[in-house]
Amino acid sequence: MSDVSKRFEQIVIKTHKKFIDEGRLYPEKTPEGILVGDILITCDGPYKHIIKNQETIYADICLNDAAIKIANLLALGKSTQDCNRIFNADREYNRLYVERAMLLAAYHSSLESRDYFKAEVLWARYCEIKTKAVTAKKKAQRLAAFL
Repeated sequence: MSDVSKRFEQIVIKTHKKFIDEGRLYPEKTPEGILVGDILITCDGPYKHIIKNQETIYADICLNDAAIKIANLLALGKSTQDCNRIFNADREYNRLYVERAMLLAAYHSSLESRDYFKAEVLWARYCEIKTKAVTAKKKAQRLAAFL
């Protein structure tokens, strides 16, 4: 083995150890999805599922950050209470995101049908939900951040 490849192997081992010390596991890409320890993250369109021992633990996670953090916490045997908080924050963001998209579509439909009063009400609701969605996303990402 050359000096470069030995050095590279040392860097990989050191980085892997550093991840574990920080409470992170190194993810591995597999044909089924992303493997973090013994936890598998699979994708179904825009949603991710957390699977352990062929059993779905968390389904329909919207944010990548949330899925990765939950997988790490479960693989390290950490509290499921933290996982549930992240999952609930992600679910709240997803609900607001979908509602925002529906309101925007209804707004455009009202404009096309020239129902301007309804369009104005929908736009006000859209703006309110959009603000709430941004706040919910930031909260979910903050909970899922690796500190």
